[in-house]
Amino acid sequence: MPAYEPPRLTESKFRVLYLGDDLQFIARFREAVDESVYRLVGCADGGSAELFLKSDIPYDLMLVDHDWRGTEGLKLARLSRSQRHRKKMPIVIVSGGKVDQETKTLAEKAGVAECVLKSADLNELMSRLIIDE
Repeated sequence: MPAYEPPRLTESKFRVLYLGDDLQFIARFREAVDESVYRLVGCADGGSAELFLKSDIPYDLMLVDHDWRGTEGLKLARLSRSQRHRKKMPIVIVSGGKVDQETKTLAEKAGVAECVLKSADLNELMSRLIIDE
């Protein structure tokens, strides 16, 4: 009997770190973008998120779900900016509803590039934020 071989993972061009627990958003992201181009890495735990950000694993974009931790997610954005190897990584807040002006101001101070609705066109967002160098 032949041994089981798991399917080969294709190497994606860009790695996206998603900090949140919205399974519908994750599914929509994976349906909306080409997985051979964008690999989504999900993290739903604050402690693990810190480990991911401090690690040497390369990420081209970080999405922070505002509905997951609210402004607590901004602490992770600041942590990311404090890491030398993450300084240039774009950070985007995704939210199910409109983000208030106070949160936008705090996000800007934390180094967040944009605040967008989860219903945004994800392909368009990715093409704006990730530039192939």
